[in-house]
Amino acid sequence: MGLYITPSEGLITFSIYNDLIDEDKINTYKAYVNYIEDIMYDRLLDSKILIVRENDTKCLKFPYKHIILFPNEKIRKKDSVRKNYSDLLGYAAIEFFRPVTSDGKEKHISELGIFCDIHKPYDKDFSNLSDLECRAIFERLAPEYTVVMNEIENVVIKETTAHLSEEDFKISGNELEYKTFFLDEYQVAQVNDMGKGHRVILANPGAGKSVLLLSKAFKYASMFKESKVLLTCYNSNLADSYRFKKACADFGDNKNLFIMTFHKFVNEIYRQCLHKRCSSPYATDEEIQSCIDMVKGGKLNLRFKAIFIDEVQIFNPLYLELCYYLLDREDPDHVFLMAGDLNQAVRKLSRRGDAPWKQINGVNLDFTGRVRYIEKNYRNSKEIAEYISDMLKHINNRLSMLDLINSMEYEYNSFKIGEKPSVALKVKTGINRMDIQKELGAAIKEIVSTYDISYSDIAIIFPYKQHASVKYYFLYWTEKLLNQEDIPYSMIITSDKATYERKKYSQTSGVVLTTIDSSLGLDFKAVILAGLYPYSFVFGDKGYKKEISSWSAIKKMDDNDQTQVQSQMRSVYTACSRARDILYVLSDINPDTPMEEILKK
Repeated sequence: MGLYITPSEGLITFSIYNDLIDEDKINTYKAYVNYIEDIMYDRLLDSKILIVRENDTKCLKFPYKHIILFPNEKIRKKDSVRKNYSDLLGYAAIEFFRPVTSDGKEKHISELGIFCDIHKPYDKDFSNLSDLECRAIFERLAPEYTVVMNEIENVVIKETTAHLSEEDFKISGNELEYKTFFLDEYQVAQVNDMGKGHRVILANPGAGKSVLLLSKAFKYASMFKESKVLLTCYNSNLADSYRFKKACADFGDNKNLFIMTFHKFVNEIYRQCLHKRCSSPYATDEEIQSCIDMVKGGKLNLRFKAIFIDEVQIFNPLYLELCYYLLDREDPDHVFLMAGDLNQAVRKLSRRGDAPWKQINGVNLDFTGRVRYIEKNYRNSKEIAEYISDMLKHINNRLSMLDLINSMEYEYNSFKIGEKPSVALKVKTGINRMDIQKELGAAIKEIVSTYDISYSDIAIIFPYKQHASVKYYFLYWTEKLLNQEDIPYSMIITSDKATYERKKYSQTSGVVLTTIDSSLGLDFKAVILAGLYPYSFVFGDKGYKKEISSWSAIKKMDDNDQTQVQSQMRSVYTACSRARDILYVLSDINPDTPMEEILKK
């Protein structure tokens, strides 16, 4: 199936048949067309921007019809009967694969007179489809080619005098319009590149990596409806944003498209396949290894045609091993696609930044020619993008000098700056740790008043909820501030031992509070990065802490401390990259330290 929009005339959806028109199947063709039109029309009616209303009844703004396309070269042999078939079908058949007429000359589809005999009600005053309306049509009918934001468009439904009488088309109150963007030509090409086997996408923050993975999962689930497709990630907020987009795309009835965090996935394997329970929401390494052993031993027959893994840089190689063995490698169309950003390793990884996919036990995958870099930045405004690009270069230059990364193996600095207009960037260092609450309150007020930003568009991102060893209780201080100022807020911090009310990302209202690792895969209109004081130190067991006083001090640290320093630096970079339009950095890190140098330079 496909769709074609003629802005001045309306929408056509079409089905392509490879066979000749069969006179005995005329009623079947008609029934099929009516069936598709009912489904598509109902789907489009959920959009606030695509409908008009008359009292409590609604219809589409524009003409819509479904047609069947038959191949010209075969039908041309039946010229004597073709016209009769077309008359019988009426709206149901046009005889072309491409927009060509029976004499073989190409014509624009709007010249073929398709928009006649429209059966579904529409606004008789229709004149043209706007770009916003075209995006809304694509979001509902071709979701793999759009990006849906968790931001509701303020749309007023237009009144019509179309004399509606369809009892089924009642205003429900659930009609919505989320902010939607088209994928550009480059992104569409990436989605349509359904390469097989194992491969890696390395992308900078804001490059649309998560969007591409979701779109590929949609496309695979559509192409192979009977096969299981898995999209997994580490972060539950990212998984929730995926499920939000899946719901918008109306993929809810696809029972073979699974979207969940890795640990929830393992728990579901235990519950549904093994009829057991994991000891906690976060599966232990022993439980994961047990799954691997059962798959290898033929005791677990679950298999997936396609597995897409997001934020692979924070996956334990053990997790990747389980996913790899759950792949149906006997299927010629199998796909094992991992995507991530080695610069966003917000958790302590192996020494020298070895990629996790190179450490899968017993699996030696050759990635020569299978690593693709996506450099373009779609998210950050120009000034913010320049700031985090320079930060990235500075971090990687220093880490390379300390021999903590091999800068020759991967393109660590491949960050392309876009041209999105800048709104605000403010970096303030040297703040006294006891004044961070006051600075945070001033920043919120300034962003709301100066840039006309609502509370719900602001996220406060921080490394830790608290760090008792340095008597630093950032989350408590922040909640106290917001409650005193009567500022609404929601927390999306993921934890298996949460002592607070956590909301799903798709259900937040007010200022969003999140740790850096809980924000992976998400973005916000305005970001305040604060609570950085603990990054003045590295921490170990039993209250051990060591100040990160200089680059030479880092050089003298042991492997564990060095990898912790590296993850802290990359966490700051990750947090800054969550900001689309406005970024405030409020740093109470100790002065004249490597981390402060990164923020200032």
